[in-house]
Amino acid sequence: MRCVDVPRDVSKSLRQLAGDNRKHIPVVGQVEGLPLKSTLSPRGGGSYRLHLHSNIWRKLRIDEGATVEVMLLLDGEPRDPVLPHELAGGLADAPRALATFNSLTPAFRRQIVRYVEQVKHASTRENRIRLIVKRMLERAAKQKKKKTA
Repeated sequence: MRCVDVPRDVSKSLRQLAGDNRKHIPVVGQVEGLPLKSTLSPRGGGSYRLHLHSNIWRKLRIDEGATVEVMLLLDGEPRDPVLPHELAGGLADAPRALATFNSLTPAFRRQIVRYVEQVKHASTRENRIRLIVKRMLERAAKQKKKKTA
């Protein structure tokens, strides 16, 4: 994994444009001319870090300590995955599970949707949906317990 540390003044501008309460900022742009779609992660001290996917840094032969030209724009496109009907129904039956699912990052939600969609048999899909609902309820209980402690 290769990272680009976004300067503090640029981080501040992006955070203000995205909304000050955004922890992760979706961006599009270019790295040395190659297209990029990513999410800025908090680095600490009010700055962000851009993680470069291996298909970019390998193509550009970027090594640690290299200087690269990066152009970033806020990504206004929705990144929320489209929920399969069965998963939406399973989560709707348990409002706490749905609330917990919606609190997850878009990337994590996309991963869960792929987990459900990749199966071929309906019975396996139903089992996975039940497992997801169970895990979301466990996560909600853990968060509630953490808040009261």
